[in-house]
Amino acid sequence: MTITIALQLLIAGLSVGSIYALVALALVIPFKASSILNFAQGELVTVGAYAALVLTALALPYWIVLPITILIGFVVGLFIERAMIRRIMAAPEFTLVIATFAIGLIIKSAIRLYWQDNLFTIDNPLPFASFRLAGVVFNPQYLWVIFCTTMLVVCLAWFFKFNPLGKAMRAVSQSQEAARLMGVSVERVLMISWGISSAIGALGGILLAPIIGINPEVGHLVLKALVAAVIGGFTSLPGAVVGGLLLGLIETYSGAFFGSTAKNILPFVVLVVFLLVRPYGLFGRAPLVRI
Repeated sequence: MTITIALQLLIAGLSVGSIYALVALALVIPFKASSILNFAQGELVTVGAYAALVLTALALPYWIVLPITILIGFVVGLFIERAMIRRIMAAPEFTLVIATFAIGLIIKSAIRLYWQDNLFTIDNPLPFASFRLAGVVFNPQYLWVIFCTTMLVVCLAWFFKFNPLGKAMRAVSQSQEAARLMGVSVERVLMISWGISSAIGALGGILLAPIIGINPEVGHLVLKALVAAVIGGFTSLPGAVVGGLLLGLIETYSGAFFGSTAKNILPFVVLVVFLLVRPYGLFGRAPLVRI
């Protein structure tokens, strides 16, 4: 393999990994706040893709479609938490997981009722075509995905470190009871964490749409995002990003070396190895129990 091909695969792997990182972040944020694993997150990505499709059909420019799609995702997340999750918060963890799985099935079935299984797409938002630099072909859509993921990570880092709401979310993730004693509205924080998670999922949907198209099965990538979150450490936001990028690179290079079958199998082999060797992931830590 030449250096040019290796660099070409690196760009492709980072772009795929960026999507996995986005969805992994969307999984980890509400999990840290409420300890609920949202199996409907993949369908929230699908909602973002179809929202972008509808808005584009209204002849709106992409730079207006993008923030509106993210806002739609945020509102959908608020609604799910307020109307459904909050009402069953006291239920056993397994019940909550099944509930989120059911929410995802409802969303997918509703989408399929109207659009069926037809494949749609939206145009590349960037005004220039692919270009070659030092023998490496750069796809502007891939670069746009990497850029958006990078900016999101920077914004989230600032938000959780400096913003009062971000600090409140960090407090709730450590101890809901202690956060209440400090005057934090835990219910409000949980609702907003679900809104942010859903908004990130919608962003992933609109970024994916020009690359792989839009159909009701887009949400299947949540399985890869789960793998990425486990590899990075399910309670770590930096771990979700690193796990997503690492998974994207593993997929891309294994596909180039060993074919599509290995590309689909190897990420789960890596997952099993991590569970055996480092069950809390790269950045996760074993919970401390005081006696």
